[in-house]
Amino acid sequence: MPPARGLTATQLKYLAAVFMVIDHIGMLFTPMTPFFPADSLGFYLFRYLGRLAFPIFAFFAAQGCHRTSNYPRYLLRLGLFGGGTHAVALWATGGGGGSVVATFFLAAAAIGLCRELKRRGRVWLGIPVTLALLVLAQLLRVDYGWVGVLTVLAVYAAGDDLHRQLAALAFCLLFYYLAGGCWAYFAPSALPLLETRGWWGVLPQLSTLLPAFRRFYLPYSLLMAGSACLALLPLSRYNGQRGTGSRWFFYWFYPGHLAVLYVLSMLAGCA
Repeated sequence: MPPARGLTATQLKYLAAVFMVIDHIGMLFTPMTPFFPADSLGFYLFRYLGRLAFPIFAFFAAQGCHRTSNYPRYLLRLGLFGGGTHAVALWATGGGGGSVVATFFLAAAAIGLCRELKRRGRVWLGIPVTLALLVLAQLLRVDYGWVGVLTVLAVYAAGDDLHRQLAALAFCLLFYYLAGGCWAYFAPSALPLLETRGWWGVLPQLSTLLPAFRRFYLPYSLLMAGSACLALLPLSRYNGQRGTGSRWFFYWFYPGHLAVLYVLSMLAGCA
């Protein structure tokens, strides 16, 4: 029988791994420094390319929840590697970012718990359980935070239809980079004023932030969102086949490449 057309899960994950390495090189080495100043859009070229990694891995985290034949073992595997890689990621980023495997573990835990609650006829309890895990994602500082967990849940909830899955993925990505980006930019200045002066104290302060927002942060957020959504193109070629290769490779590759890159950045004086 001839192989199915399109891309297998393994091929797509290898592609995501390449973009992940590019992203972390950009994070630890800032290779565009000789060419662009830090306040220019070109400085973050490697980070834009790296945005394609998360959507692909998040998509297959949801696929894993659908397709695994042993959900407890799948959850245990994510939990063990999520805990270990979370420590490595926090170490490599100086506490700035956690592990994406931990993100996927929390999402899989939410799905598994909701399944069990549904089986016991207590579907309504799934809402507070899911909300608690979203809060936990923020407290633990996992990669992509609560929106990362929600992204996997949304793709899982879209069922088996690839178009619905990709639509759910695109919505979450745009929300994270655009709405989340605006929040990250304006909230640190606005929230303290909101508590002390109310909205009349906040609005003048926000107006002073708008020029820099329009000049850099808005196009930066649009580039990040657009780059992330480019991952939908290879994902649209997914043929539903697992492909050949070890499932364990990606679990070990994540902490391994981070540790190697961090040691190299220390030797190069970048860390």
